[in-house]
Amino acid sequence: MASSGMTRRDPLANKVALVTASTDGIGFAIARRLAQDGAHVVVSSRKQQNVDQAVATLQGEGLSVTGTVCHVGKAEDRERLVATGLSPYNVSKTALLGLTKTLAIELAPRNIRVNSSAGCSGWTRKKRKE
Repeated sequence: MASSGMTRRDPLANKVALVTASTDGIGFAIARRLAQDGAHVVVSSRKQQNVDQAVATLQGEGLSVTGTVCHVGKAEDRERLVATGLSPYNVSKTALLGLTKTLAIELAPRNIRVNSSAGCSGWTRKKRKE
């Protein structure tokens, strides 16, 4: 896109990024950039106070961010990090499916087919011939 002079907005929209050790320094800068590019970011640190501060800072910039405590050496912490990251993904998928299904039903009388592309099958509903 850059060579054509066009800029691509939110190249990471509808993506979730899990970033470990991301409440300070390089990890924090990476989390910020991913969120600026449209991803929902889950920041993590071993200390809750660090997570809270990073989340507050990034949300204060209008970015989509949540956080959780995670010591990557502990399996239960890693599982919680992944579960935290899946929540926004599942919510957005469910919302997209609901919207697609509703539009398909509403637009079927006009012979308009509605599909979605989000790693799931789209809903289609054709007007019945009478």
